[in-house]
Amino acid sequence: MITTLKDLLRAIRRRPTPQKALASVAEAWLAKGVREHRDNAGPDVSWFIHDGGGTPAKAPPWCAYFVSSCCMQVHRCGFRFRFTRTGRAVTHWHQALPEQRVDRDDIWTARDPRGLIFVRTRLTKPESDRDKALKGSRRQGHTGVVISADRHASPRTITCISGNSTGYGHDRVPGGGAVAKEVIREGDAAWLRLVGFIRITETAQGTP
Repeated sequence: MITTLKDLLRAIRRRPTPQKALASVAEAWLAKGVREHRDNAGPDVSWFIHDGGGTPAKAPPWCAYFVSSCCMQVHRCGFRFRFTRTGRAVTHWHQALPEQRVDRDDIWTARDPRGLIFVRTRLTKPESDRDKALKGSRRQGHTGVVISADRHASPRTITCISGNSTGYGHDRVPGGGAVAKEVIREGDAAWLRLVGFIRITETAQGTP
């Protein structure tokens, strides 16, 4: 019960944010154990693609649709925030506002990294694709939701949940794609291709 200003401030601090809700939604799908039934298809996978703005019948790669769908689920819970519905990972970065973007090297000092959206270029492409993406070029990539960042580990690590993944990203290990946990270690191939992170903040009028 809120009876004092101190109680009100405590309630505000405890209030869920869309960014933290996004991380919780991603964790719920991880716990469900979602896997493809065939390439880029399956009941949950097809729903992610549809909910994220794509066409399931075309069976497209779905990591970006997974992020878009998770954002839609948070939006349907009543949160209002700016996000992009897209099937292209790097487009999440390109369409984010400058104030939403967190540079790769700033993740270790970022406030509340939980629920950030990470975007990187593909592991099968050269590192230079990252620079092209940062300059606005349309590149293939991978995306997911940050769960935590450990700045005290050696090397420092970022734990994420992604769709269309095998635990290493969808383009390194062959096998059926799933909602899986990934760990990015500072200096590894995924880190070197990180375009950056996107922060979602509540607004008066969000983007459905």
